[in-house]
Amino acid sequence: MAQKILFGIPPKTHVTLAQDEIEGFEKIGYNCKSIIYGRNNQNISKINKLFGVVNNAFKIVFKLYSFKPHTLYLNSRFEPVACLRDFITIFIIRCFYIFKLQVIIKTHGSDLSVLDNSSFGFKKIVLPYLTNYVDKWLFLSKEEKTIIGNTKPELGKRIYVTCNIVEPSRSIKSATFKAKYNLPDDKFLFLFVGRIVDEKGVFSILRSIPNLSFRDECKFVFVGDGPDFLALKEEAKLLNIVNCVVFTGFIEDEECDHFYANVDALVFPTYFNEGFPMALFKSVAAGLPIITTPIRAAKDHLSEPENVLWVDGISVPSVTNAIMKLYGNTALRDVMHKNNKVLSEKFIREAVCRQMEEVFFKS
Repeated sequence: MAQKILFGIPPKTHVTLAQDEIEGFEKIGYNCKSIIYGRNNQNISKINKLFGVVNNAFKIVFKLYSFKPHTLYLNSRFEPVACLRDFITIFIIRCFYIFKLQVIIKTHGSDLSVLDNSSFGFKKIVLPYLTNYVDKWLFLSKEEKTIIGNTKPELGKRIYVTCNIVEPSRSIKSATFKAKYNLPDDKFLFLFVGRIVDEKGVFSILRSIPNLSFRDECKFVFVGDGPDFLALKEEAKLLNIVNCVVFTGFIEDEECDHFYANVDALVFPTYFNEGFPMALFKSVAAGLPIITTPIRAAKDHLSEPENVLWVDGISVPSVTNAIMKLYGNTALRDVMHKNNKVLSEKFIREAVCRQMEEVFFKS
C-alpha cells in the first residue's frame, strides 16, 4: 500500500507551490490528500484568530482519523506568529490523535530574530516544544540551516534544505500579452516582480535609470503592488523617466508568470530576507539573464557570471553598473540564458519531489 501524506496547504499564498508538490508526490506513487492550513484573516481580533487556529487544528485531527497518513506536512513560516500557530496545532494533534504520525514543516521564509526571542512563553515553551515534536523541518537555504544550527543545535539537527518547484511551461511568449501590458518589441525589457517595498531594491532600480545613456532604448517593468507603490510612481515623475517605466500593479500569479517569457532580463536587487524567491527562480526557468543580490537560496544555486551579476541592492551605483554591463554584453546574456535553462532542470516537479522524498522517509 502506498505511503499516505496529508498536506496542510495555505488558503491564499503559495497555493500553487503546495499543489505542485501534491501532484509530484502522487506521480511518484504516494497517496496524498490536503487540508487548509495557514493564516487567518488579519483584520479580525486576536481572540478570533486564536479560535480559528484551534478550530483548524481539530479539523486536521478529524482528517487524520479518516485518512490515517504516515506523514503530516504543513506549509508555514519560521516567525513568531506562525510558530505559535504551529505550536498550538501540533499540541492539539498530539493530545487528540492516538496513532503514530511524522510531522514535517516547510517554512516559506523566516525571521531568524525569533531565535533571540526573550519572552518566557516563546523561549521556554513554544520553541522547545517545536524542537521536540516537529520531526523534520524544511528550509529553503543553507544560510538558514547554518544560523539555526549554530544558535539552536538541537533544532538544527532536524533541519533539511529543499527547493520550491518551478514549472517553466506556465510562462508563454505572446505578442498579445506584450501588447496588453505595453511591452514594446523595439525596447530592451528589464523586469522586476515582487512586493513594491524599499527592501526589494525597487528604488535602487528606479534611481539607476537616469544614469543610463541607453535608457530610451529600454523599458523597466515593475510588476506588483505594496506600501511604496505610489511613492515609486511619484519618484519616476520627479526623475523625468516616466517614458522608461511600466507599473502594472498587482497581477495574479497565473497571469504574472507570462512576463518571464516576454522580457529580456530580470533586475531583482532585494535586500529583504528572501527564502526561495519565486520571481528569481521563475526567471532562471525562463532562461533570463539576472541581476540580483547574493542572499539565501540565490547564493546556494547561482553563481557569477554564469547565472547572475551580483549587486548590493541598497547601492544605486552597484545596480547601475550591473545594468550597464548586462545591457552592453550580448555574449554574457547568451551564456546566462543557456546556463539558467540547464539549471532550471534542478527545480522541476519530479526532481524536487524525489529530493523531498529522501528527507521524508529517511530514518
